[in-house]
Amino acid sequence: MAKVCYCADDFSMRPEISSAILSLLEKERIHATSCMTQSPSWFQDAKVLTSLDTTAEIGLHLNFTQDFGVQDYTERLPKLMLGAWTGQLSQTKVRDSIARQWELFCSATGRMPDFVDGHQHVHQFPVIREVLFKFLNQQQFKGWVRSLRHPVLTPNTRIKVTLLKLLGATRFSEMCQHYNIHQNSTFAGIYSFDAQSYALLNQQWLAQAQDQLLIMCHPALSHSQSSHDPIHAARVREFEYFDSAQFQQDCRHHHIQLGPLGAI
Repeated sequence: MAKVCYCADDFSMRPEISSAILSLLEKERIHATSCMTQSPSWFQDAKVLTSLDTTAEIGLHLNFTQDFGVQDYTERLPKLMLGAWTGQLSQTKVRDSIARQWELFCSATGRMPDFVDGHQHVHQFPVIREVLFKFLNQQQFKGWVRSLRHPVLTPNTRIKVTLLKLLGATRFSEMCQHYNIHQNSTFAGIYSFDAQSYALLNQQWLAQAQDQLLIMCHPALSHSQSSHDPIHAARVREFEYFDSAQFQQDCRHHHIQLGPLGAI
């Protein structure tokens, strides 16, 4: 059986997202979630998350683009990318933000993150990745980080997946090896968030699954106040799929063993 970990991003971004993730963790449909610790509701959400009777892994979702109205360093994604690839990002600001988000995680959970990834994959960007690995080394981090180096390709996602891989995935993976930090073997979960069948996408990913496949997801409950979220409809479709008998059937059909990545 192929061992696969589903990781839900954006925990604590909004209540409907956190509620969906908590529900799926309790039902053991997913086995990891990455947390946005700058959220105003983070400490309250973390209390509920850490009280769950589950083996799920809890990670830090490094954020440099989502503005939570706090003093931490954020930029719009295009400006952040330009600064990263021209070397103009301030290493001091990046390190201070990483340290602040890390401290917020540890203060709320009482421990280090099980893993680290990045909102909009910023963790693999130049400047950010160099600062991040030095920071993790200083913290004597023993967990894993998300790697996009070996993505699972499907006909409808090939272009987007390839583009995201080009945004630093190979160099990031090489740095993991240099610093002796564990990373997932393969990666899936990237798609255009349009109305295509999410069940079909998962069936395609699971059909190619190998051990240590990490699948990113973004589930949420339906919420009338989420019209400002451009991917809210996709989030709801994802939750409905994971909460369904179809998901369990797909896992059985493709001989998938679900679990946290660190236990795979």
